[in-house]
Amino acid sequence: MKVFTKARKHYPGVETKYSVDIERNKSITIQVDGVEVNHFNLGDEAEYGSYNLIYTGPITKITDKTVQITAYPGRNNERRHNLDLNTFCWRNERFNAAEVAKHNSEEMYYI
Repeated sequence: MKVFTKARKHYPGVETKYSVDIERNKSITIQVDGVEVNHFNLGDEAEYGSYNLIYTGPITKITDKTVQITAYPGRNNERRHNLDLNTFCWRNERFNAAEVAKHNSEEMYYI
């Protein structure tokens, strides 16, 4: 399935370079120009935001339009982030948990 940007009031959705294969509440596969670049299952770690650090959490829900990532699961400050498919794809196209952990540990020295 091709991925489109969000349609806005005066701007229609535009086709992106991404396409996805979705098994509802099981897995999502990101493809760029027909080549598989990353695959996620329910419960896998994925990025939902970044500023100085890269914020990640487990995938808790996969639908045809959104991917839900839960930040701080099981704690009092638990938050759910619903990313549309375009946002999820560009944030997680090249996601590697080991590289993210290394980046965050190094970045913590400068904050």
